Amino acid sequence: MQYKNQSFDEAYPDRLWMKNLARVMIWLDKDELLKIKNGDTYNFNASSHYVKPFLKKFGEDIVELATTSLYEALTILHKGKKIPVLHFPNLKVKLLNADVVKMSELNPNIENKPVTFESTILAVGRRQAYIKRGYYLCTRCGQSFLVEADKRRFIEHPKCTTASCRNRPMIIDPDRSIAESVQDIIIQEPIDDVDNNEPIHYDAKIVADDVGLTYMGQRKKITGVFRTDMRQKSLQKDVYIDVLKIDDLDDVKLVMPSDEDLHQLMHDSIDEDKFIEKLIGSFAPHIFGYKEIKLSLLLSLVSMHGRIKGRRRGWINILLVGDPGMAKTMMLEFCAKVTQKSTYTTGKGSTAAGLTAGMVKQDNGTSVLMSGVYPLSNMGYALIDEFDKMSKDDMGIMHEVMENGRVSRAVSGKKVNLPAIAPTIAAANPQFGNYDMSMGLLENINLPTPIINRFDLIFLIKDKVNSILDSKKADKVLDDFGEQKDEKECYLTERELMAFINYVRKINVTLSDGAKAKLKEIYTKLRNISTESDSLAVSPRQLEALGRLTMAHARLLFKSEADETDVLAVYKLFGTSYETFGKDLEKTGAQLALITDSKLSKEQQFRKAWSKVKDDKDYVVEENLYKVLEEEYKWDRTGCMRKFEEYVSHGFIKKCLNMKYRWTE
Repeated sequence: MQYKNQSFDEAYPDRLWMKNLARVMIWLDKDELLKIKNGDTYNFNASSHYVKPFLKKFGEDIVELATTSLYEALTILHKGKKIPVLHFPNLKVKLLNADVVKMSELNPNIENKPVTFESTILAVGRRQAYIKRGYYLCTRCGQSFLVEADKRRFIEHPKCTTASCRNRPMIIDPDRSIAESVQDIIIQEPIDDVDNNEPIHYDAKIVADDVGLTYMGQRKKITGVFRTDMRQKSLQKDVYIDVLKIDDLDDVKLVMPSDEDLHQLMHDSIDEDKFIEKLIGSFAPHIFGYKEIKLSLLLSLVSMHGRIKGRRRGWINILLVGDPGMAKTMMLEFCAKVTQKSTYTTGKGSTAAGLTAGMVKQDNGTSVLMSGVYPLSNMGYALIDEFDKMSKDDMGIMHEVMENGRVSRAVSGKKVNLPAIAPTIAAANPQFGNYDMSMGLLENINLPTPIINRFDLIFLIKDKVNSILDSKKADKVLDDFGEQKDEKECYLTERELMAFINYVRKINVTLSDGAKAKLKEIYTKLRNISTESDSLAVSPRQLEALGRLTMAHARLLFKSEADETDVLAVYKLFGTSYETFGKDLEKTGAQLALITDSKLSKEQQFRKAWSKVKDDKDYVVEENLYKVLEEEYKWDRTGCMRKFEEYVSHGFIKKCLNMKYRWTE
């Protein structure tokens, strides 16, 4: 604790350190010091070889030493003319580029020593203030003291020293005291640096000008001091990081292809079809088949992370639906491997707060706003497995996130608006185990229509018996149990594919006049088809999806302008997604045909099959009913039995003594 009369000489008896550091400053930054003005911030390079001896001796006090040395350096540079502090009252010194360590290396061994590390802001508390310099007054004798807060921002309340007052407690004079802003945050180890399964996180405190400039999901380079909270009464003390300097970082230091690799990729992309095949072959090569699905995932990974002309979203959302054991999770995990800012989670283990933002109560009783998957994945990717297992209440928050790339919530009376631009790549399992082709998508995965409408492409992966394909899949699986093959057998390794994705994502693509005309032609055709087939009409949202996919396809080929070939390739991919559901795009038209509740049509099919197999006394043999449903309406046996049992349980069908069934209505 420093009182007003304490001088620098008292804090540092040997002024030689100050003079030597001033000379080092002049030698390193003479030109910058000559230009310095009041209100400027002098960035003190603490990683310099010449500064390290000072840093080692003075630890966190290096900032105070550097501040005093700065005025000494200015005095020397101005040829002996005294530079009083009054001329530069707002001059500040901040540490710059101290040696960077990982957050996992922070421990009590570096207590009170400045360290620099990279982190992600996980939560931000409310803005508060502490007494930086307080005037304390004795109400009896009028004696006053100026007391400054210590390095931990704790200020000790003095007692009156007058004999007649007998150590009477003094009270603070608020009119003469000076406060400074402080804010609690929670920082987390960047995903790139995680050594164990769970990233490390710490409480931290930021003060003064840095308060209010930090938001959830940001990546920051922090220079701070590892501290132990000595004021706690328990034997085990909490630790926190006292932030000295906090700087913005690029979201991720992106891996980019070398000039040689980039030249080769561009050369290979001239043969468009062959190049696309090579890219598909490099995506999850350990998974057999699924070419169209892999291409769709690549399109999502290279889609625009923002809005097209500030209006329509540019990112592509993909949904994979299918039977268990069909490698959906493995494909999502591969997406995480080839992207540098992605968050993988499961719908079953995530709530609305976990996906967006929520209030978390600290041990000290305060609550801080903590970001979820989407804010942390801003300008990255959100990979969600078991998407269908989310509760209906939690689903409601997903509408805005998937379409607008924003989290807007009112949490504990606090309005939250956070950027959350991240393509959603999700996987869902049928709620009855295997996908029932006799039921619609909504009934199989139990997701609301508005959520499904926000996916640009939906693929069904059905577990079908095929002796040839099964043999090839078995060979692929068994190969994984043998010797590990050289990853370079693929056209691109995982790291090279990551570099390729990072590069092409930044290509600004526009639609050529030919592409626009072709998209309009397709849209008009689909509108007419949907009208003629009495299906739900094609909406502009489907046209937007085709446009986004077309632009992403052009990016894969290093093109800045998408043409008709990109439109046709995407339209073919669109049609394939329909085929996986047993639908024909040229007949159904609207994507809503995939998800519309088909309960009425199933009832009609069931009743028609019943009428066809009943005898002249209205008796029906169960097996005969199943055969008609399977052969004429393409139901599977599980769906037939489930629907039959549903009607029996509701009393519509009654079993008779002759072991046949009759309709009770």
